[in-house]
Formats: sequence, C-alpha cells, structure tokens
Amino acid sequence: MLGPLVVKAATGRELCLKRPKHRQLLAALLLRPNTTVASGLLIDYLWGERAPKSARGNLKTYIWQLRGMIAALDHRGARIETAGNGYQITVRPDELDILFFHRLSRQGGEALRRGDIAAAEAAFSQALDLWRGEVLQGLTLSEPMNAWAGILAEDRLRVMEDLMEVRIALGRHSETIGPLRRALHENPLRERLWAQLMLALYRDGRTSDALLAYQDLRLHLIAEIGTEPGPAVRHLHQRILAADPGLDAGRDRRPTALAPAGEDPPGRAATSVPFPADAPAQLPSDAGPFIGRGGELARLGALLSAPRAGRGLVVAIDGPCGAGKSRLAVHAAHAVASAYPDGQLYADLHGTTPGLAPLTPDEVLARFLRSLNVPETGCHLDEAAALFRTHTAGRRMLIVLDNAVDASQVRPLLPGGSTSAVLVTSRSRLTTLDATMRLHLDRLSEREATDLLAACAGHERVRAEPQAAARTVELCDRLPLAVRVAGARLADNPHWPVARLAARLADADTRLDELSHGDLSVRESLAAGHELDHHPEAGELFTLLGRLDIAEVTASLVAALADRDADDVQASLDTLVRARLLESSAPDRYRMHELIRLFARAHAVRPEGGWECAGRAAHCYLLGVGAPLLLNLIGA
Repeated sequence: MLGPLVVKAATGRELCLKRPKHRQLLAALLLRPNTTVASGLLIDYLWGERAPKSARGNLKTYIWQLRGMIAALDHRGARIETAGNGYQITVRPDELDILFFHRLSRQGGEALRRGDIAAAEAAFSQALDLWRGEVLQGLTLSEPMNAWAGILAEDRLRVMEDLMEVRIALGRHSETIGPLRRALHENPLRERLWAQLMLALYRDGRTSDALLAYQDLRLHLIAEIGTEPGPAVRHLHQRILAADPGLDAGRDRRPTALAPAGEDPPGRAATSVPFPADAPAQLPSDAGPFIGRGGELARLGALLSAPRAGRGLVVAIDGPCGAGKSRLAVHAAHAVASAYPDGQLYADLHGTTPGLAPLTPDEVLARFLRSLNVPETGCHLDEAAALFRTHTAGRRMLIVLDNAVDASQVRPLLPGGSTSAVLVTSRSRLTTLDATMRLHLDRLSEREATDLLAACAGHERVRAEPQAAARTVELCDRLPLAVRVAGARLADNPHWPVARLAARLADADTRLDELSHGDLSVRESLAAGHELDHHPEAGELFTLLGRLDIAEVTASLVAALADRDADDVQASLDTLVRARLLESSAPDRYRMHELIRLFARAHAVRPEGGWECAGRAAHCYLLGVGAPLLLNLIGA
C-alpha cells in the first residue's frame, strides 16, 4: 500500500489484479484493516458521487471475485468476510505495510521517550524503508481514499522528522542535510524541518548556510501566508547568531526542545530545536473504542492534517444531544495533533453541561493565556482577545472549543494568524460563525450502533443475541450516548442477557431512567443547554409535540393543535430546532427523536385533558388533515 499496490503470498507468488475496480476495492478494505467497512462507504470509495444504480450489486460481485482470487493465492481461509451491512478484511500487522509502519513508528516513539535514541533511529529508519513511493501510487483514488492517503503521507513526514531529529542527536548531522533539503522542497512551510536543517548546517560548520536557511524560511512564510517564523525558530536563529555553545553536539545526545533564551535544561543540551518544550497539550484522553463516523473522520483528517496556507481553519460540528460530537472532535484532534507542534488548547465551554453555567469568553481567554505563559493582565474582553491573537499569530496550534452555546461565545476565542485550526462543537448550527467546514452529526447506522454496543458490552454477548442487540440499539435511538450507557449497564451486569436490557428499555415510561449509569445520563444531558427556560412558549410547544405519536408535523398543524398564532408557533419551532430538540430536514417539516419525545412527555409543564386534545384533533380533521391523524391524536 505504501507505493504501488502489491499483493504477495508467503511463497512470493504475486496476485495479478487487472481490473481497476478490483484494485480500488482491495485498497479501500486495506485502508481500514480488521474493521467493518460499510457498503455505502465502499461505494463512495469506488464511484464517489457518480455511483450507478447497480453499484450495490456490482460491489457484491467484486467482493465475490476478490475473495476467489485471494483464496487461490492464500489458502489460510477467508480473508474478506461479510459483517452486517459491510465487509471486513483480516490481516496481521506483519502482513500489511501500513500496519507494520505504524507499529515501527510507535516503537520508535517509545524508544525516544525512554532515551534510547539508537533504538529510535533503527525503528524510524525501518518504518521509512517500507515506503516505495506515494500511497497507492498509480491507482486512481476517490476523494475519501485521497483523504486517507493524505493522513498516511502526513504520518510519513512526521516519522521522517523524528528520524532526522535522532540522527542529529547522534552526531550524524551531515547525512541529514540532503534529505532535509529534499523534504523542504515538497514542504516549504514546515518549520520543524527548517529548524532541523539550520541545526544540522550549524553543526556541520556551515553557520552562514544555517542563517541563509532561516532567511529562506522567512521569505517563504511572508510570500505564502504573510507571517514571520514561529518563536522556536526565531529563538534558534538568535542562538546561532550568538554562537551559543549549547548548540554544539556531544554534550548530551538526547533529543530535546529549545530552552528559554540563554540557558539549557540542566545536564542536557538542546540538540534539536523544533518547538517549545512547554507547548500546551490539553486534549482530553482518547482512550476507549471509537466506532463509526468513518466518512466524517476522513474529511476532518484530510482538512486538518495539513493546515492551508493563507487562511486559518474553523470546523464547526453540530448535532443533537448524545450524537458524539465531542468524541469525534477529540478523536480527530488526537489524530492530527502532530501537525500542530506549537501546542493544542482545549476548553469545555459547558454549553450543555448539567449543573454548570456556560463559561464566559473572559474565563476561557484567561485560561488560554496562562497556558501560553502570558502574565495576568486583568484586561477587558476585547483586550484579552487581542492579546490571545497576538500570542497565537505565527504559531501552528490546534484549539478545540467543546460544547459551545453560540457563535458569540466562540468568536473571541479564535486565534490570530493563519496557520492554526479550531474545532468547535455545539448542538446549534453556528451559522453566524465563519467556518471552513460544517459537519452535522445524526444517529449512527444500525451496524455502527451495534458495533459500539459490542465494544462496550463484549462482542461475544452481542454476537450471541443479535436480535436483542438490534432491538436495544433501536430503543437507544442509535444515539452514541444512549448506546454507550446501555453498553456500560451490560458490562456492569455480566450475568444479564442482552434481551433483559432490551425488555427493560421497551417500557417507554421508564426508558430514560434505564439509560443512566454512573456519570452518564441521557436525561441529564437532554435537560442541559436546551434554552427553553428563556422561551416558555417554545417549552409549552415542546411538551405538546412530545405527547403526539406523529413522525412528522408541519407548522400549520402545530398552530392548529396549540391554538396559537402561526407566526408565534413558527418562532417557537425555530427555537426548538436551534436547541436540537426538533430536526427539520425539509421546508416546513419537523420531526423529533424518540428519546427527546420521551423527555418532553416526562417534563410536561401543563398536561392537557384528553377531551381538549381530542377536540383539537377534530379541528385538525376539519381543516383537512385526515382521519388517520384524528385517530392517532385521540389515542394520544
């Protein structure tokens, strides 16, 4: 995969894939090895937006043909298996160069952390030796596959930087100069590479060339994105001008970052100087399974892994309560963190945190400025925002703003310069915030939801009761938060069959009570950040809609049921849509997720009598809504 696609058996016999679709399909499966890839995603990989009507049938044919060809080459059993609504290819880490590359890069990183730079050099070198060219070179790639290829190319560059760093630390600076110049020809804005080249040239006795390299970097940055080099490279430039003895090789060969001007860390020299040692790394833990959202993750990775020249990035992720917005943002941020070596800042803005008021921009700016070692100033919001922009300009930072209330809470927290990126999550669509990309998250697919349940509760239990598992995730409305709670309850009760939990969830009156475990609660999450305390009319309408077992309503129907003016009803409907308590996927069409409906019923502010509800239903009927709706409403 790390070059032209080649498939060989242990005997050396090579698989000949003459048809482009066979090569594309195998590549698509191998980009996500040992993981179920949904049929819809494979169709996107193979045809993109121009998929023919026969795409699903063609996909099944290609899978069948590919299985036969691989089985003829390798007699170790089925490599491609059907899994739910997708397919999975099974390979060991030593059978796929992508997996082997990542294993070696992790080994190199671990060796580097324990100070064994010789072992780190060997691991990084072996990892890069696996590359025979560009990812899937010679194969026509669809947009999603190009996104994966871009992520792998970024990983390759990061390992190359790590290798150059340890070779400089080992005193082998002369042999790094050529590779660094070649890498900079393709990545002229990569400041870490320039810093390594400057240090290698200086250690090679070529001080003037090191200073010229700095001027080349400065000219590139000013011409391309209008900024000066970052503080780490500027500091290195000053140390070279001053012939700082701390830059000399031989005192300590462990790679480290720049010390403050004029001093080195005790007992070790600054042998490599890519970025500040105190760069913030505030991302929350990414532990635990991450299931689904493959398309969204690929889009985020392609956009964030290589910050665009000339403009900053702002990505806004929205969706209803429990859709997994924060989980996706944190997972994506960890995946691209190496592209932001000046640091990663994180703030939970508490827009939807039960029991906590949303943070003000002043509070967040004070935290961020402290993280950037800016002394307390006590300045007003505008001054603090300007100070934050000043200290982030020219840096390459990733900032995650989680659970935002609205655009006004986010806008003062945007960094300066054009090389940083911001990930914002919010239940609301932040339409007044200028965003490079917007992602809307909804429910998981049935397969993804089942996989998430299995990851939390145990794969064997879910495989043993597939129907009960399917019923459980449907009762959870296929929302990640609810599925995680259900999985946690099963994990905490290993003697329960899955069917028992499904039966407990089947009771609509107690379902929200069942979907609570430890510090996770669907009810509490729904109760926070819904804005209805300030909109009593919208709250009453929310209660009314919760009592209706109707999949979809219109504004005119709601106005008739609520006995209210159409304009007032429209304003309340808009409020509910902004609060993500209603979804509107078409003009004048509104629907409510089942768990939100149950929440609305349980929090009825002013329950209406059955005769009044029936009377309004009859009125709707006279307006032409129809007999089925009349019967439905009377039953409500």
